[in-house]
Amino acid sequence: MSPDRETDHTATAAQAINQWYTRAAVACAPFLFPESRFRMPWTGDDLPAAVEAARQWHRENPCPDGLVDQHLETILDAYDEMANATVARVMEIRDIIEVHAAALDRRRKPRNRPSVAS
Repeated sequence: MSPDRETDHTATAAQAINQWYTRAAVACAPFLFPESRFRMPWTGDDLPAAVEAARQWHRENPCPDGLVDQHLETILDAYDEMANATVARVMEIRDIIEVHAAALDRRRKPRNRPSVAS
């Protein structure tokens, strides 16, 4: 592949991932963002319902980057568990969510790989 084609492919992939990321943020907004967490009740069916809605969206809209998919799946699993977790486990879950959210943020835009001269 020529360097120009690789650059075009990388730019297209980055654009697709960014578009997916924007839609995922909307699907996960009820529980993912700190300002939303304070509005979301942590008891009853509200949190599990919001997580399941985001999980359904994710099944129907996989990310073009498989690693991003894995990080989001781990976050969804963590929030799903949080609704019935003990206080000690909630603290562990928070750490899991923070690690994977940071990884999602880092992978939001793929880094351009340097071209290898032939």
